[in-house]
Amino acid sequence: MFYPFELEKYLEDLLPNRDTLLLEMEQAALEETIPVVTPGVGNFLQLLVETTGARSVLEIGTAIGYSTMYLAKGVTKTGGKVVTIDMNRGRMERAIEYLRRAGLDAQVEYKIENALHYLPRVSEPFDFIFIDAAKGEYPQYLDLLVPLVRTGGILVVDNVLFRGWVVPGSTFDEKYNKMVGAVRDFLNKLVHLPGFRVSILPFGDGLAIARKEG
Repeated sequence: MFYPFELEKYLEDLLPNRDTLLLEMEQAALEETIPVVTPGVGNFLQLLVETTGARSVLEIGTAIGYSTMYLAKGVTKTGGKVVTIDMNRGRMERAIEYLRRAGLDAQVEYKIENALHYLPRVSEPFDFIFIDAAKGEYPQYLDLLVPLVRTGGILVVDNVLFRGWVVPGSTFDEKYNKMVGAVRDFLNKLVHLPGFRVSILPFGDGLAIARKEG
């Protein structure tokens, strides 16, 4: 995080009350160290879907469906649908059960496979794409997803500041060199994409938002 824990907690307390199912998912993610977005990011994703009127939503990286839940809540307001992709069958099955319990499974289509294999077969564009998957693959995702963002559509990417380590001069364990390098490469490619307007928000673990302009 890029601000003190006390401030993060204060901002979280200002969010709308989360239902018991979301709280259950947060606890499971904490206990099992499953990477999920922060409540603030989840709330923001839902708000973005609703305010942009996105009907076709693609998510790369389902995990147990925490961010999927917010995206699905968003498309219930727009009359749309979420396609979510993850190659971890066990986590995807848990996500399916959580979304079923929330009464949102009709708004979600699940793909249990490697996104790098799935995306080249996709031709229809999306209004809204969210990436929260393997950081080392972010540059590859970008190459595959740029053609799939509809004109006027939004691309949102989580963890783009990667614990602050993308900042030049940061110190971190050598085992993270490849991932940090990949995220830096991704950000450099993203901000120089022709036809896109990009903003980087330093909350959560860093959130990038790119709009494909006409």
